[in-house]
Amino acid sequence: MPQLRQNIITGQWVVMAPERAKRPTDYVTADTVKYQSKTECNFCVDKNIVYKDNIKKYETDNIYIVPNKFPAFVEDGNEQIRSYKVENDYYRARPSTGGHDVVVVKDHDMELPHFTKKIWVDLLETFKKRYQYFDHEKNVAYTMPIYNHGREAGASIEHPHAQIFASNIIPNEIATEIHHTEKYYEHNGACVFCDIITHEKKFKQRIIFENKDFIAFTFYAARFPFEIWVLPKNHQSRFEEEPNSKFSHLADCLIDVFGKLNKTLNDPPVNFFIHNLPNTVVESDYYHWHLEIAPRITGYGGFEMGSGTIIDVFSPEIAAKFLKGRQ
Repeated sequence: MPQLRQNIITGQWVVMAPERAKRPTDYVTADTVKYQSKTECNFCVDKNIVYKDNIKKYETDNIYIVPNKFPAFVEDGNEQIRSYKVENDYYRARPSTGGHDVVVVKDHDMELPHFTKKIWVDLLETFKKRYQYFDHEKNVAYTMPIYNHGREAGASIEHPHAQIFASNIIPNEIATEIHHTEKYYEHNGACVFCDIITHEKKFKQRIIFENKDFIAFTFYAARFPFEIWVLPKNHQSRFEEEPNSKFSHLADCLIDVFGKLNKTLNDPPVNFFIHNLPNTVVESDYYHWHLEIAPRITGYGGFEMGSGTIIDVFSPEIAAKFLKGRQ
């Protein structure tokens, strides 16, 4: 029968309804068609259109970074901020300030599932450097790197690239995580993420990759089929505090996980993003940075949109078996 599962980190309930599920192979995506050639791509280095604005000190052999031309969060001093006016005093509003980067992989044809270890390490080190930069910006409360792969995941430009959003607010999802993890620590004297790792290692069924520094597993209260979380095994609340030496092991983990998704689901559209301690919060014993991977192979219906309660028709236990080739 259907089962309600609660996300221990946010308190959100999801419905597991495996009776409504398709077979795992029914989630395999159709072959995608390229929709943008190199000759049409403004992100390619040799075109020198986007590349000419790159921030040189962050450039590597594989990566360059530029300010987003159409930012969701604008930097202090921007003309839009100086001319900002509110509609009236009934609704709350404020300028959307902070920063918005585009982190471009130089190789146009290098798709996410095929990133080399060096590309991953360069990308992760770039994330770390920008975290460190935005940590010292007084108008930034929260920083989040994200990656959209595939049109259904929001990638409007085919050339491989990540984005970094630096916001003057703490997003609702993060505020909820902070609230619940702090309460968990008060009641249990432990970090909930560390406890989750202990439980997953004991239970074993959902783990799809593990090395000495990182663990990846399908999430117990998954909001959608094949949702995967990656956590550092040692407690660390801030991504930017990880030593660069660990990024090699994180790269190994991500190469394996995205390789499994590519092999079993035929390169599905996918988002990944990092959840981190907010800039405004001091180092904590209750929070643990983590990376979430969200394949976009199903959509939300009216119940999900209307209630905020998600129905997942594919259990994370079966998803893990399928990813490991034991379906």
